Amino acid sequence: MRIQIVMKLLGYLILIFSALLLIPFGYSIIFEVPYLSFLITAILAGCIGGCLYYYGISSKAFSLRDGFLVVGATWVITSLLGALPFLLSGIIDTGVNALFESVSGITATGASIISNVDDLPKTFVLWRSLLHWMGGMGIIVLVLAFLKNLGADSAHLFNAEASVPRPGVVLPRIQSMAGKLWSIYVFFSVICAILLMLAGLSAFDAVNLAMSLVSTGGFAPNQNGAFLYTDNYLVRYIFIIFMVLAGGNFTVYYSVLKKGIKAVWNDFEYKMYLLILSLSISVIFISVYFQTNSTLFRAVNDSVFTLISMQTGSGFAVVDYDKWPPLAQTMLLLSTFFGGCSGSTTGGMKIIRIILLFKSGILYLRKAIHPDMVQTIRVNGKPMPEKWLAMTHQFFFLYLWVFALSILGMTATGISVGESIQCVAGLLGNVGLAFGEFGPTDSFESLSGVAKCIGIVDMLLGRLELFTFFVMFHPTFWEGYFTKTRTQRYKVVWKRRH
Repeated sequence: MRIQIVMKLLGYLILIFSALLLIPFGYSIIFEVPYLSFLITAILAGCIGGCLYYYGISSKAFSLRDGFLVVGATWVITSLLGALPFLLSGIIDTGVNALFESVSGITATGASIISNVDDLPKTFVLWRSLLHWMGGMGIIVLVLAFLKNLGADSAHLFNAEASVPRPGVVLPRIQSMAGKLWSIYVFFSVICAILLMLAGLSAFDAVNLAMSLVSTGGFAPNQNGAFLYTDNYLVRYIFIIFMVLAGGNFTVYYSVLKKGIKAVWNDFEYKMYLLILSLSISVIFISVYFQTNSTLFRAVNDSVFTLISMQTGSGFAVVDYDKWPPLAQTMLLLSTFFGGCSGSTTGGMKIIRIILLFKSGILYLRKAIHPDMVQTIRVNGKPMPEKWLAMTHQFFFLYLWVFALSILGMTATGISVGESIQCVAGLLGNVGLAFGEFGPTDSFESLSGVAKCIGIVDMLLGRLELFTFFVMFHPTFWEGYFTKTRTQRYKVVWKRRH
């Protein structure tokens, strides 16, 4: 049965997660009261991972379906395990709340149900940041580890840059590239932490914020979050630099190591990413400067920080944008749909999909005028096959449906239409910030249990990019995992008859 092939790799990933649970446990022993909830969860995760690894089998016949199942199951299982320390310790009293916090952490959303982070033991502050960092790292390493098996569509959708390995490239090269991206991710985290410490932050705050920034998470080690640094512009600029870097395509940074800084300028998606950021910031600046009493210096800095934070899904705020004019708020809401580049740690639709949707729209208009015209859509000078455009259109269609159904579900729990739209945009886009009751000065604690469950699903869907989740509901997806496939059954019948 194919399930054993999945079990082997899934068990290995859970074993890694169990080892990471020992980090906050070790911290609690040294600096605080030992929290056995981490040790218990680590042992449980180790047992689950060990059993799956022991009873699984290694196979070179790792298929597309296997890749989807491993990735989807890993996110779900690690989310459940990540919630246990909160629940077993009594820090969070209900399973839904603990799962919401865990999913928000590991999907790098940053939407919290904890009303006062200052009352939270530092061990759990560290755990929330580690969840962010593991989630951000996972979305890169997991996808690239399966790049050969996920097919050309996924490869090109995630990486528009020509230097990205193709499905035909041998596995060791893909693993080597994944290792280099890991190194870049760690390098950004270390440099960010060092710069924050040099800017005057404590080592604990700097490390936690670095993990949150590089993963575009949003959890902060204090209740005020980035508001604490409203007037510390040096810290602000460090935030901005690493939010922009984290929103970029990490494979482009890998290319910089080989080709130099020109690799950034040669990547069309990265240029469009910077252009969209610049145009959106300009709209917000004009609105804030001319429609409020803000000074020129403050309007520029607040506009730059807030827009970058929202579009990259970082979820930090240094100003109460709920008091901004409607135009600025609308631009912020739209930016949550854009997201960052493919191959980044951000959520949202991703810039490459925005590019393909725009270009395909222009192409269809031209063909309506000139039906016999033959023209292809190109990105970075390479033609984009129709099947990749079809995947982009399907993603957009699914995204709108999930968005609409989530709003419907939220309004059914008693939330107003406006706040439901803003709440779903923040959760499905893995931003973690919304407006009004779920704005920069509030938390998601007031959501009902049902609304939190909808939010949990939205955060996972946003991080799994929809397809990985929905493909598992297709009737034929599970064929061969627990029983023989239809083809195998036909072969058995044919042998018996002959």
